[in-house]
Amino acid sequence: MWWDDQVNGNATAMLPARRDAATPIAPDITAGALLPPAPADQWQWWWRYSQLSARRWLDGDMPPVVNIYGPVLEDGECGLLETEMTYSRHYGGDGRYAHHDFFVVGRPAVMAGALAVNAVLNHRRKVAARRDAQASWRDTQTARVWSTNYRLICESASHGLISFDYGCITEFYPDLDSWSLTLGFDGGCMPLRLTGPAAPAISLWVATAINSNTWMHDPRLVRLLD
Repeated sequence: MWWDDQVNGNATAMLPARRDAATPIAPDITAGALLPPAPADQWQWWWRYSQLSARRWLDGDMPPVVNIYGPVLEDGECGLLETEMTYSRHYGGDGRYAHHDFFVVGRPAVMAGALAVNAVLNHRRKVAARRDAQASWRDTQTARVWSTNYRLICESASHGLISFDYGCITEFYPDLDSWSLTLGFDGGCMPLRLTGPAAPAISLWVATAINSNTWMHDPRLVRLLD
């Protein structure tokens, strides 16, 4: 297919994107039980993939379907990409801590010292609990990520296999400069942040799913159409 040839750098026709002729073309990333060796420059490969995919989408040409092994897909669901990303979730702790009281019998000076130490320890526990209660990005780790035409699927050590349906997304924050995508969800689901070379591509497929008629006007994504 013309699309495959362009992404893999094998086309003889002029590519509608600019690329330095001295820059090597990295091999394609396909789905499978094991990821293939990383391209020499993952960042450039995924940027090229994202720009080409954005243009082809506007022309009505969908990207090739990739096989997905592991997650079970629904009827009509197609894999779009598979990669590894830095994964994190945004939430806070419950603010609780264990309050301890020492019981010391002895001279008044000993008892006073024990009470002072106990007060310091409890204060430190309270401060730590308050700090932990503040929402922050947690569980940062490398996770395998799949993008389909229905959802994102993430597999992390802390949460296992999690599915994020596009229909549940309430907040969409792509940041091409920092190679990251932040998503908010309904139903009390903790916000998700994905960071890495494939962030522009994942941002594109999420955008086409939730804003299929307007994503091309999103100023945060306009560089994909340069």
